[in-house]
Amino acid sequence: MTYKTEHITQQLRSAREARKMSQRELSARSGLTQSHISQIERGTMEPGLGSLVDVARSLDLEIVLAPKKLMPAIRSILDSIATPNDIVPSDQRKLVGRLERWFAQHRGVLGNAVDADAFKSSLALLRHLPLSNEEIDTLKEATAPLDRWESDPLSGRELSRIVDAVRQLRNAAVHRDRDDVVPRSAYALDEEDDDA
Repeated sequence: MTYKTEHITQQLRSAREARKMSQRELSARSGLTQSHISQIERGTMEPGLGSLVDVARSLDLEIVLAPKKLMPAIRSILDSIATPNDIVPSDQRKLVGRLERWFAQHRGVLGNAVDADAFKSSLALLRHLPLSNEEIDTLKEATAPLDRWESDPLSGRELSRIVDAVRQLRNAAVHRDRDDVVPRSAYALDEEDDDA
């Protein structure tokens, strides 16, 4: 799965779990098979737009396109009404927000557009996927050199450390609940739900 859609599928999974809805129930509501939903949530299948819309609407959510310039206001509104299951620690929100503001001002220092886009995508995921206290400490430590940015711009090595730390934390947050997933057949003869 690409990281461009990963945060959407993670939010859909969180919404399903917050509603204490099984994959089987979501399957019945959305018209998608349970195995399809399971594969989307585990990241073994890239969902099509139609599937994303069907799942979202079954969870009383809506996928919409919004002008890019309105995204800070939209994020602020969404962050202010987050449900308890979706709460990202305030330290993490502040650090990620700080990195996003820094990135908006200094995008060009990251080198090529691919690296810049990957960094931006990583930050977008870290807005929604909670980190552990140790991971937040790692993020604080990695971003500490930004305190002196205006008076003493960072070296390429320091920038690389920040980018690497953000990427590693993103990977840890994204794959956290997948580490214990045991691959198994999408179909079974018993009646158990696959709430992977």
